[in-house]
Amino acid sequence: MYAVWKLCWSNLIIKKVQNSFIAIIIMLSTFLLTTAVLVINNTNRVYEDMHAKTHGAHQILRLENGIHDPGQVHQWWAAQEGVRASDMMRYRYLSSMSHAGEEIPNVDLFMMNTPQGPYSVDKLLFVQGEERKAPEPGTAWIPTSLAYSNDIKVGDPIEFKTDKGTFQLRVAAVVIDISYCSPFATSGRIWMNDQDYDTHMSPLHGGDMYMIGLRFDDYSQHRAYWEGFARALGGPYLESVKDFESISSYYMIANRIISFIMVFLAVVMISVALYTLGFTISDAILSSYRTIGIIKSIGLTSRKVVSVYVSQYTLIALMSVLPGIGLSFFFSNQIVNSSMAYLNTGTDRNVQFLELAIWVGAVVIAVIFLSALLFSYKAHSVQPAQAIRYGMSEKKGSRALGMESTWKKKLLKLGSLPIEMVIGLRGIRKNARGSVLILVISALCTAVLVFGFIFVYSISSIHGTIGKWGYDSSDLSIRIDNPAVLSYDQLREDVLTDVRVKNYSRYGDANAVLPLNQELSAGKNQDTMGILLTVAEGNYDEIGYENIKGRNPLNDQEISVGVNIARSLNIDLGDPVDIYIEGVKHTLTVTGIYQAIANMAYTGRITAEVIQEGSRDDESVMNTVFINLQDGVSIEGFVNELHLRYGSAIGTASQAALVDEVFSQAVMILILPMSIMILLFLIITFVIIYSISRINMKKESRTYGIYKSIGMTSRQIRMSVTAGIFVISTLGALVGIPLGLTGLPPLLNFILADYGIVKVPLIMNGAGVAAMFPLSIMAACIGCWLASRSVRTTSPRILTME
Repeated sequence: MYAVWKLCWSNLIIKKVQNSFIAIIIMLSTFLLTTAVLVINNTNRVYEDMHAKTHGAHQILRLENGIHDPGQVHQWWAAQEGVRASDMMRYRYLSSMSHAGEEIPNVDLFMMNTPQGPYSVDKLLFVQGEERKAPEPGTAWIPTSLAYSNDIKVGDPIEFKTDKGTFQLRVAAVVIDISYCSPFATSGRIWMNDQDYDTHMSPLHGGDMYMIGLRFDDYSQHRAYWEGFARALGGPYLESVKDFESISSYYMIANRIISFIMVFLAVVMISVALYTLGFTISDAILSSYRTIGIIKSIGLTSRKVVSVYVSQYTLIALMSVLPGIGLSFFFSNQIVNSSMAYLNTGTDRNVQFLELAIWVGAVVIAVIFLSALLFSYKAHSVQPAQAIRYGMSEKKGSRALGMESTWKKKLLKLGSLPIEMVIGLRGIRKNARGSVLILVISALCTAVLVFGFIFVYSISSIHGTIGKWGYDSSDLSIRIDNPAVLSYDQLREDVLTDVRVKNYSRYGDANAVLPLNQELSAGKNQDTMGILLTVAEGNYDEIGYENIKGRNPLNDQEISVGVNIARSLNIDLGDPVDIYIEGVKHTLTVTGIYQAIANMAYTGRITAEVIQEGSRDDESVMNTVFINLQDGVSIEGFVNELHLRYGSAIGTASQAALVDEVFSQAVMILILPMSIMILLFLIITFVIIYSISRINMKKESRTYGIYKSIGMTSRQIRMSVTAGIFVISTLGALVGIPLGLTGLPPLLNFILADYGIVKVPLIMNGAGVAAMFPLSIMAACIGCWLASRSVRTTSPRILTME
């Protein structure tokens, strides 16, 4: 055993640089894989812990259309064992909020009449401000999602616009409202004092709406409660329900994307590390063939020779995995804190060092151990007599001479190339396994660089593809806030007929319920499915709504549905769908299927004529106008002109402002992890090619000594070697570009499919792709150039003798 450890330690000392680079590859692979595991588990943990701490709702009922009696609904749920029901909370909708003189775009506000605490469901956690049972008169509590994203602090005045005018409230507290403070969400609950609610909200047009939060002791049993509830109602519940999956989805989506990409890249990196390990061990056995023969001839068994290499690389893995796990703790902490910032109570939150992370490290070590055992097994075949005589097996020696003769013949055909290029190409052909590895790592590195750039660029430039994400792509929107000052008919006559207006469409939304048949309801654990409908008066195509299949609806007999609706109901183009829209049953034909990130694509699109057939007045539904302007017309100038003419009677926002409000946080969350992963692959490319080049330099030392003895300078030799690496890495980069553009995006489609995006809208940027192309080549060439420094300081005589 002493001899095994002595040889193992000797290999570690003699090949310090090579072993260090293997250690770096293993460490970075462990880092990526462990970070992904920690991010996924801690994201779930942080949310679940906060959800339990605040007694978060599993479902939220919104009774807005007068279809069911709110008192009867609340009474039934409050009487059920195993269910906690919140108070029956009154609220009204507003869509205008200003801070520091600037209107906050794209907000949907639930102006809540705050019940007296304590709250049995959705307890509010106070992050800033004094905790009270209810806000004082003239003040309000706002969620962290609105406060953090708009830099609103306690004591700041905020202004709201209604059809009766404007009113101000002072922010008395910033609270974590678990059901309405997720990232990317545009809705939030504003908690008002009872007197302020009666003063400012009760006089508004329409009646009060009611919200009831439900928390189940066992959420998996909620279907049984809903069956009993339907029997009590005498039919299906036809108002709006927000499920737990929808409540939690936006907390998880960013980290799921990051973690999925990390796991994929970690697996790729580990595969490359294993291939590099196999290459290194094979080369070590071949370069020490005669030594192994001598050792075996004096009595060391093949098993002990194999154990030398297994011990060596297992020890390297042990030393590499621990810092990789430690580094992942810091990095995953940054990702989780960034994506879960709206649940931050102000105290330090650290990622839990899960036992699973230790298991990940143990798996990596086990894989390295088994790989080292597999690759070093060829030491069994070393025959002492052949090894001592030939320095390799007799068969391999004969084949090498034949290959050399063939290569010399091929070199004669390359006489027109510079001598440096000929020598470089000879090195590629002679070291085939190393060349294949360089080709693969260059292709993978370029693919990751291209994909990472395209993905981040597409998210940061999402306004160019916003229609493919399920939103409109109109130039601006106008919302009438005071119908007494400006009616829709007056707006149409004064503004929408302006020659600068290219087209327009009036827009709104409505709640709907889809009944599920028995087979589908068994799979969904429910009898109905609540969805949000987009309602448009005009042409959906003109305002930029897109479908991935079929077309938008054109009349009152048609509907376009989100991909998750189509998948849940197993419907396709041309199929009829029974749907209750605000209590009125319709049978509509599916004309289109679209993807949407909002509401996880559990949505639909109908024309305004469908609503006009119902019991509600379409004026209460159609509350926004989307406008496209003629080419060359300034959007900002047009908006300023509207404000000068109508003042606070309207609210306007450009499409770019609305998009930035929703997706700017996504860019900030994604940029750091993607940048780190791109940097890691560049480092891996450099490390692997440096290591391969050093191995090849030692193998070819006698040849390079001959080159120097006949007059070639060290620089010429180094240029020759680097030229060969340049050729093979360029080929790899050329393969990597289409792989990054077409091979990796389907993996992203897979992870986002449940969130309503089945084909991620990526924006191709030729200049950016061109900028990514040379990076892996540069890393490869720099690694090779630095590895060849030994030629510069070694004499021809020593090189030839080696």
